[in-house]
Amino acid sequence: MTAAPASSGRRPSRRLAGLALGCAASLALAACGSDDAGGGTASGGGEGPAQLTVGYFPLVHTAIAVHADEAGLFDEQDLDVTLEQTSGGAQAIPSLIAGEYDITYGNYTSALLAAQQGLPVRIIAGNDVGAEDHAIMVAPDSPYQAPADLAGARIAVNNLQNIGTVAVNAILEDAGVDVSTIQFLELPYPDMAAALDAGDVDAIWQVEPFQASAKASGARVLFPLFSGPVDDMPVAGWLTTEQYAQENPEVIESFRAAMAASMAELQGNREELVRLVPTYSQVPAETVEQVQLPEWDAEVDRQQLQKMSDLMLEYGIISEEFDVETMIAG
Repeated sequence: MTAAPASSGRRPSRRLAGLALGCAASLALAACGSDDAGGGTASGGGEGPAQLTVGYFPLVHTAIAVHADEAGLFDEQDLDVTLEQTSGGAQAIPSLIAGEYDITYGNYTSALLAAQQGLPVRIIAGNDVGAEDHAIMVAPDSPYQAPADLAGARIAVNNLQNIGTVAVNAILEDAGVDVSTIQFLELPYPDMAAALDAGDVDAIWQVEPFQASAKASGARVLFPLFSGPVDDMPVAGWLTTEQYAQENPEVIESFRAAMAASMAELQGNREELVRLVPTYSQVPAETVEQVQLPEWDAEVDRQQLQKMSDLMLEYGIISEEFDVETMIAG
């Protein structure tokens, strides 16, 4: 997925930087051996607010970070936050490890995969929980009417090793489908609807705001992605490094408090999201008026994350059992 910042008109004491490119995974692995890895720019302990750089992907789902900045919720927690846009969770994690961010938004599947491979990624707060803002969609005249119909189907996902493939496999297996017959194709979200129209794929995974756009072009929802065996599965949260979490526990607690307060103010608040989202993304207000709103939860659901880890093992995304408690900070 690609996105670019729009002019925000926000107060000058905050910097909303342009798209930050993630460094290669090989560089991230090398960075793990560096004493500076994950150190970022934060300072806590000294006079004045703690300074930290926070990476976020410009979606409706990350409005809470921009709102916390704009509404002064970080200020209330004595945090001086610089927000920088990332190009997605899988790319943000290497940049986090390399020290470009102190904290970043990232999807849990990428975070679990990184931690299982030995990268010092730690989860510090929850963000969005799977709801009706994610869906598997088909063409309007498609013969598919239920998950069980997708045996042998070609399904577009934005990454072959993330929550999309895990959730689809779990739902289809629950419906009696032999998931070895499914062909996953990797496509950017913005390209999926065109591929569906052209008949290049049989079904697509669309997250808002692309789900609303696909509906407008005639595609229909076959089933919510987070339903049945993966109902209410947490999708993404806020990550840091082991070193940063150990050295800055007060900053982590303050960040959690600011984000929880922001979630409380934005939960179900479409009017504010319609105003806010276009200021930091390419998503227009007209689209935000139509999207299925995210569901946010600042708490880290350990039980659901362990279930996700177990499913990742079952579907071959990770190679051995992994205890998620080892990567949850605090």
